[in-house]
Amino acid sequence: MEETLTMLRTALKDMGINLVAEVDHAKAAAANGLVLRPTHVLIFGNPLVGTNLMQADQRAGLDLPLKLLVWEDEKGQVYLGYRQPNALQQDFNLGTQQAVLDKMGKVFEKLSETVQE
Repeated sequence: MEETLTMLRTALKDMGINLVAEVDHAKAAAANGLVLRPTHVLIFGNPLVGTNLMQADQRAGLDLPLKLLVWEDEKGQVYLGYRQPNALQQDFNLGTQQAVLDKMGKVFEKLSETVQE
């Protein structure tokens, strides 16, 4: 898990994308006497990209910055999960912002490839 998180943080930095926050759900669970396998959410974005979507429909701010879930199963296998940016087109009136959504999708693809190498 830590190796995967380090690779993802480095990849984001190398792409010029800001890591806005990181949520450690397992740590929060432990602080409340609960047990949860390692589960993190990386929250990241670039205002030069995401602002275009919010200019088209400010409600898109509900899904921005982007989020990437990283979790470990009972066997120690690490997985990534995320919402496809193109799904935002279904929820919000984003008009001609398809190129921006595609660019965001490529970021997730690159992050996934980073940890598979």
